[in-house]
Amino acid sequence: MGLTSALAGCSFGGREAVETEVETETADGGVTEPGNFFEQGPTVGIETVATGLVSPSALVVADDTRFVVDQVGTVYVHDDDGLRSTPFLDLSDRLVALGQDLPNWVAYDERGLLGLAFHPEYPTDRRLYVRYSAPSDDPELDHRERLVEFRATEDGTGVDPDSERVLLDMPWPRPIHQAGTLEFGSDGYLYGALGDGLNPFNGQDIDELKGSIIRIDVDGRTGDLPYGIPEDNPLVGTEGRDELYAWGFRNPWKMAFSGDRLIVGDVGQATWEEINVVERGGNYGWPLKEGYHCHDPQLGTSAEGECVVESARGETLIDPVLEFPHFDDEGYPVGFAVIGGHVHTGPVDAARDEYLFGVFTSSFTTAAGRLLVATPTESGRWPIRELRVDGGLDIQVLSFGQHDGDSYVLGTRAALAEDPLSQEQGVVYRLTS
Repeated sequence: MGLTSALAGCSFGGREAVETEVETETADGGVTEPGNFFEQGPTVGIETVATGLVSPSALVVADDTRFVVDQVGTVYVHDDDGLRSTPFLDLSDRLVALGQDLPNWVAYDERGLLGLAFHPEYPTDRRLYVRYSAPSDDPELDHRERLVEFRATEDGTGVDPDSERVLLDMPWPRPIHQAGTLEFGSDGYLYGALGDGLNPFNGQDIDELKGSIIRIDVDGRTGDLPYGIPEDNPLVGTEGRDELYAWGFRNPWKMAFSGDRLIVGDVGQATWEEINVVERGGNYGWPLKEGYHCHDPQLGTSAEGECVVESARGETLIDPVLEFPHFDDEGYPVGFAVIGGHVHTGPVDAARDEYLFGVFTSSFTTAAGRLLVATPTESGRWPIRELRVDGGLDIQVLSFGQHDGDSYVLGTRAALAEDPLSQEQGVVYRLTS
């Protein structure tokens, strides 16, 4: 007898938890867990390499050093002995109060320390870039989303807290859909993921940064801006915000480069989760489409049928490279938030040259994440398989990282019903054969 709980809808929360008892008999009279949905792939192992975190939201590498970001405000150096005891960066006193005054439809506080990227010339250039959720004095706002620059200390053991320089300070009316991943491309520009702020129409509003991937030059200045605008950004000289690189996203929770290809996971609302390959100037459809399906932004529902294929400006809406539903055809939960990953290039044969990504959870009462791989193709949909984990996967998957060919899976062993941000149940696993 498997007991699952459905928490579909708005990102990591949104609908009431629905308890569903499920049982499937095999031909020999045994009982199996239903709702696999995905084609079952090979088995991999996982090795615990870090514990004592709350909600590890990123693993970033700079100067051949791993840094683990904890959503509650800290960044730790991670080496072969585990996490160093003293944080490399501690912004906990600059964050909005996590877990407090949330509406009852928010099951997992998405605010906090959300993104980190080091300058491509680090440590020669000691700058690093951070996305975090700051308090607001405006009672009409929930908080403010900031993109800031810091400098590491000369000895490289930490960050000068007084070196903060604000690049973007964005009003955020609701405590959800911030996204937050930061990545430098091979072009030297900084790419940042911004959710729609729970206003779906932001995804198609090119005068708004929300619901987009932005691209800026941290080494330059354009006019009075504290950063430069790359001349080949798609809207330079035309209507819309010059910072925009691609738009039409709902909550692009995690993204990473594979060579020059930027691959983004976008969390769905009504029914479908999706992965996108980002093109310059691309419109990825939200809220006119969800996955490959028609979406009604007024009703918040998705359906089959004849879909809108162009934006009001005549842009072709770009389909994702893969999708999966919140529930299978029999009503069993599949997963309620996609977690974008990366193309694995390391020694684990089961995932080599495959796009490794995950499912946040399929249960309210159990940490029930899933590991998936998809085979990148030049066109069309990427076929998906689920990786079986030797001994099982006991976390809600929050993020992925990579270093020297190794892939890392970050998550929490706390279930949604257990107030995950109040517990040190965060863990980092390394993928093994």
